[in-house]
Amino acid sequence: MRQSEQLTELIEPEVRPMDTVLVTGGTGHLGRDVVARLKPTHRVRVLSRYPGSDPDVEWIRGDLATGEGIAAAVAGAQVVVHAATLSPAAKRGYLLPADLWRSPPEVDVDGTRRLLEAADRAGVRHFAHVSIVGVDRPRVPYMRVKHTAEDLVRAGKVPWSILRATQFHWLADRILGKAARLPVMPWPTELRTQPVDSRDFADHLVRRVAEGPGGQDTDFGGPEVLTLGELLAQWQQIRGRRRRVLKLPVPAVAERAARDLTCPDGTRGTVTWAEWLRTHAPE
Repeated sequence: MRQSEQLTELIEPEVRPMDTVLVTGGTGHLGRDVVARLKPTHRVRVLSRYPGSDPDVEWIRGDLATGEGIAAAVAGAQVVVHAATLSPAAKRGYLLPADLWRSPPEVDVDGTRRLLEAADRAGVRHFAHVSIVGVDRPRVPYMRVKHTAEDLVRAGKVPWSILRATQFHWLADRILGKAARLPVMPWPTELRTQPVDSRDFADHLVRRVAEGPGGQDTDFGGPEVLTLGELLAQWQQIRGRRRRVLKLPVPAVAERAARDLTCPDGTRGTVTWAEWLRTHAPE
């Protein structure tokens, strides 16, 4: 190669095609944040029952619960970000008695298994699985379902990362908004929580995607650990929705369960609960 050609190659390196990243759950709160951060540097594909209209995203109509569209979604993808989940309690913003004995496995277990099998056949290089802090100490059915999904990822043939986050700000806002419909709010004020901005976690996740498979990642939480009483007080002040609070006693088992859902020694985001509330409309 002539010296001028070598110099040209140094100045203008070969342009390689960007990796294609499949995002499941790409229309949800976290998924939208992840997609927005991946688009400048990756080809982004989203598997969804209800495809969106963003022209910078390749939309694949499908359903993890039935298997529809999964093969097409993983074909040609180098990375899968599995952010899809199904929690009826989170969707509605409050618990029902049925949530204490069963959580539907169709997306988190069956869908994860189908996705892993398809990813293996397609030669996917990195399966980044989104999970929840404390899932290895499951005390409710939804957490047990998420724990089972993690076990599937670990036992699978595709190189993987598992990335756990604490509860998101948007979920706490939704729960409080539902609870504030009552004239009196029964509330376990002494329990602790560590809510996190989904944008902070999306930044963290995308960095990990760039680094490649890393196994079990360090837990990721918000910048502050609050009691539920402190969480509620800030919400009432910023949202302007005052309600009388009935302080519920906290059994020791509930205190341990709540503590398991925090990660004070983990990686922390930067956006506080109060900051998030001031910049987001009510759920």
